[in-house]
Amino acid sequence: MFSNLILPALLLASPLLSQALTTDRLAQLEAACPQDAPFRALRNALSQTDGRKLAQDWARTTALDTHFTKRIADEPSADQKASGRCWMFSGLNLFRRTGAGRLGCENLELSQNYLFFYDKLEKANLYLDAVERSKDKPYDDRRVEYLLTTPVQEGGNWQGFVDLVKKYGVVPKEVMPETFSSSNSAAMDQVLKMRLQVAGLRLRKGGAPAAEIKLQALKDVYRILAMHLGVPPATFTWRFEDKDKHLAPFKTWTPQAFYQEAIGADLDGFVALYSIPTLPWMAKYELDLDRALLDRPNMTFVNCPLEVLKTAAQTCVLADQLVWFGADVSQDMASDEGLLMPGIRDYAALYGMDFALDRRELFETRRSVPNHNMVFTGLDLQDGRPVKWLVENSWGDKKGQKGYFTMADGWFDRYVQVVVVPRTAVPKDVLKVFDTPATTLPPWDPMMKALLID
Repeated sequence: MFSNLILPALLLASPLLSQALTTDRLAQLEAACPQDAPFRALRNALSQTDGRKLAQDWARTTALDTHFTKRIADEPSADQKASGRCWMFSGLNLFRRTGAGRLGCENLELSQNYLFFYDKLEKANLYLDAVERSKDKPYDDRRVEYLLTTPVQEGGNWQGFVDLVKKYGVVPKEVMPETFSSSNSAAMDQVLKMRLQVAGLRLRKGGAPAAEIKLQALKDVYRILAMHLGVPPATFTWRFEDKDKHLAPFKTWTPQAFYQEAIGADLDGFVALYSIPTLPWMAKYELDLDRALLDRPNMTFVNCPLEVLKTAAQTCVLADQLVWFGADVSQDMASDEGLLMPGIRDYAALYGMDFALDRRELFETRRSVPNHNMVFTGLDLQDGRPVKWLVENSWGDKKGQKGYFTMADGWFDRYVQVVVVPRTAVPKDVLKVFDTPATTLPPWDPMMKALLID
């Protein structure tokens, strides 16, 4: 132990002392920030206006036209509102045109609320199982801490969407329409979190049999969901107007039978391609606990150079195949105008300093992670190469061009991280990687979409 005489001497010799915010150093910082006219003008603007708007580059905002050499027919824009269901909306949006064509109706929107109910119920079951399996680990174990603080997340992935649809089918939106809580899920999520945290602690502490604790928790979760979202139908009777405004007769389906008749797509024929520059290329990964159903596998993907994703997406769009994709919409987006363009927010000009990172550095600093899913519905080619992409979003028709966004190809290069495409659009050498063992990433990995920003 240091004496009172030795400790001050050590502190004086410490390199930390020269880095401390001393009076002299604070004066140096203040001198580097002169209160001149340009500074005062920016201070006045930033104190009264959203800095993101001030940083928006007007020349870039008006530079892109909204015409596309290839445009798959538009559908009315769906709206997830204040919920983290972009992955579900985008998945269902892939098959709206198919369903409308097979049924002969003018438009078809599938119920997001129906799948949302089962997504929450299945994730609650997954959570309870994971807590029970880790009950002997200490509270400060990172897995335990993650579980207890993240009982039922909003986010999801392609594999979860596939497994939910295969198990529960789909129904038209009119059969199980949106509720306030499906569109504004925060309050419901808070109640679910509180109830599941109680169950999680009971499982860790013992006393009652684990099976009894889990069953009662699931009964309560079902009741909460039924109160907020409604009870999903086991069968339903529905009719629709065709393109000539003629009313079709009533027909009764189960949700599974409706999927087979209206959609019928082979969901197992799609694969997820990621491009994460901090991970080795041509390797298979899985995200632990990143799934919707307890008895189904974790989300798996093959990590590829970005050009593989872009070529596969282009092949699909040119063949009239919509493409589900994931990206970071917290970067370089003007949502009102519906523009995704690198440099559209010129923070360097506004603040007079450097903010630039390349794609790899964006991942290394965790500035950029997947946080939103959308659908490619068009493409603009010049000399055979894409210059911009048409994107169907799920933020309603008040954003962008009636809900559709224009993405510059350079934005794809920086912020698109995943595409889901049919196996037929994937190179054979990449498909072979899907048959290899997967490296497991932990559930707190940045690629795990635990929190959506939309």
